[in-house]
Amino acid sequence: MTENLEKNLQKSNIINESNLNGMGDANERYCAKGSVFKSLFLVLLFLITIQIAFNLSIQQAAFTFMSKWVQVSEQLYSSSSRLAQLQSSTLGIPKGTPSAVSFQIEQSTQSVIKSDNNVTYVCSKNVMNVTSEDCLPLCPVTSDKLVGALATYSDSPTYSDLDRLYPWVQDGGRGKPSYCYPRHRVAIIIPYRNRDSQLRTFLYNMHPILHRQELDYGIYVVEQNGSSKFNRAMLMNIGYAEAMKIYDYQCFVFHDVDLIPENDKNIYNCPKQPRHMSVAIDKFKYRLPYNAIFGGVSSLTKEQFQKVNGFPNRYFGWGGEDDDMWNRIHNAGYKVTRYAMEIARYKMIKHGTETGNKANPGRFKMLKESKKYFKTDGINSLKYKVLKIDFNHLYTRVVVDIDEKEVMAGLKRS
Repeated sequence: MTENLEKNLQKSNIINESNLNGMGDANERYCAKGSVFKSLFLVLLFLITIQIAFNLSIQQAAFTFMSKWVQVSEQLYSSSSRLAQLQSSTLGIPKGTPSAVSFQIEQSTQSVIKSDNNVTYVCSKNVMNVTSEDCLPLCPVTSDKLVGALATYSDSPTYSDLDRLYPWVQDGGRGKPSYCYPRHRVAIIIPYRNRDSQLRTFLYNMHPILHRQELDYGIYVVEQNGSSKFNRAMLMNIGYAEAMKIYDYQCFVFHDVDLIPENDKNIYNCPKQPRHMSVAIDKFKYRLPYNAIFGGVSSLTKEQFQKVNGFPNRYFGWGGEDDDMWNRIHNAGYKVTRYAMEIARYKMIKHGTETGNKANPGRFKMLKESKKYFKTDGINSLKYKVLKIDFNHLYTRVVVDIDEKEVMAGLKRS
């Protein structure tokens, strides 16, 4: 019996050894397989890392390319040598400026242009993967909404009626199309005092025209406070300075409030050369009074206006400032351009004699000496006080105080 137990024990040991050997072999095989899977996992992880890095590089390269493309495209679609950083339409004025409402400029960080099926799109802000919702097609060079010759209206609707007529206008007299990206950012500057009826007629006619021209525009009425001598040229300089604090405009149209365009193909865009726009006025039987005239309505880009140093500030009272501007433009190496007379037609709204705007008796002497001071008398020598800025629905109203003695004393010292 003892022998049988020993034999069974030996068999059990042999079986256990066999099992242990089998388990060892299995463990070795398991470890080998684990090493293979681990190696495959590491290789796969390495490939995924390379793919992610490659995709990021491609996206970054594409984004850099589109960013450079926008700079080139901006030069094509603007008369400016370079276009400043694109901005949103949010209104704003600097802190500390007296105003009925407080705004601040919202900067747009990045815009890109892409082409799809021969249509150019402007896409907003810092988006890597741009979708159609982020983009607007660039507005055409010439709007298909223009009608040509217009019936002008002499009516002066109330501001309440005008608000109801033009609900699409943003506060401050700002407008731009919602369906395409405008090619031009334009400020309409109106020197003004005591012409409320004419202003309402102007707004009644102008907003639809500017809207059809598919511009990113704003209307600024610069009002001289008090009853001192009217200084039209200085008010236009102030309009330029204050509008630039609110929005990054590319070009400026300086516009008498009593002139209404009779053709919407008279485009208020950024000209390659300074443009005299009011070529044919009904008061003058639609003829140009004289070739060197630059009054009524004129348009310059920001760069052009800066180069000529704006309008002269020394012309208090009526006359002289427009002829002086003609001289400045030619002294700066530009030439005045005009649309054809059948396009550049205007109707003058009738008005009575103005107080505080009598003819300037010294204007002819000033004109003879204009070359002496165009570098020191202009937007670089402005002296004025802003009393109020109102962002009305149909226009921005800038009320300023101008001290003639202070202005002239400063010009004598310069």
